[in-house]
Amino acid sequence: MPQSVRLTGIVAAASALVLVAGLVQGGERDGGATIAASIGAGLMHFQFEEFDRQDRRLVKEAGWLPGLEGSLGVRQQAVSLAVDVGYYAGDVDYDGQTSSGVPIDSSTDQRIFEASINAACELPLGLPPRVSVYAGGGYRHWDRDIDSVGAVSGLDETYQWWRAETGVKLQLARAANAWELEAGLMRTLNPQVEVDFGAAFDAVTLDLGERWGWRTAASWSHRVSPQLAAGLKVFYASWDLGQSSVETLTSNGVTAGSVFQPRSESRNYGVILSLHRAW
Repeated sequence: MPQSVRLTGIVAAASALVLVAGLVQGGERDGGATIAASIGAGLMHFQFEEFDRQDRRLVKEAGWLPGLEGSLGVRQQAVSLAVDVGYYAGDVDYDGQTSSGVPIDSSTDQRIFEASINAACELPLGLPPRVSVYAGGGYRHWDRDIDSVGAVSGLDETYQWWRAETGVKLQLARAANAWELEAGLMRTLNPQVEVDFGAAFDAVTLDLGERWGWRTAASWSHRVSPQLAAGLKVFYASWDLGQSSVETLTSNGVTAGSVFQPRSESRNYGVILSLHRAW
């Protein structure tokens, strides 16, 4: 059985256990469900690097991307379920080289869509901060278009993968203010990249290596009315993608060489300003 299938099954089972445990615990208390939604504007510092087999850096892309974030969740006492979506887009600086090693300074157009769903359960520890564990998964679709420079043609790449994730949250509320700290692990599942060379060569899809990553976040919110709050969140996320195997490169169906995608590292951080509404 492929490792990605096993991990997907493990995450699904963990999410189900979190939900069942929370429902059992929540069933021992009184109270109805609470529905909450939020929408926010974000600013993310994007950094992406590629490395060769000797771990020498081939490409570095970095810059700030504006974006939008949204979430919808439901909470029943100790258990909660949340769906989050985000979209970031913009141009960043490209510092790289051609396949023959000629340095290139250009820019890339980035468009990133991400969605996730997580189940969380508050642990009955009796501590001042509420402690919750969560498990779930997500999907990422990322368009990376490298601009042409002079006689050097650019290319368009489309990445997509699923991910499994789990982590812990600490939450503390005082009067109208609330704070939350989060730390979690994630695993990319079945990552792929489709490379479009334009008229030069035929497009090719490459399977990338699954790797571990992690993320952390800290947030603060202030309740401005019984059902409305304003929030501020800072986050950092880190993950890698493994090198693909070497595949045949073709032009109009005729073999023209070989192609592979180097291993890469992504390090993103940013801030989100949001409004929250509860029912």
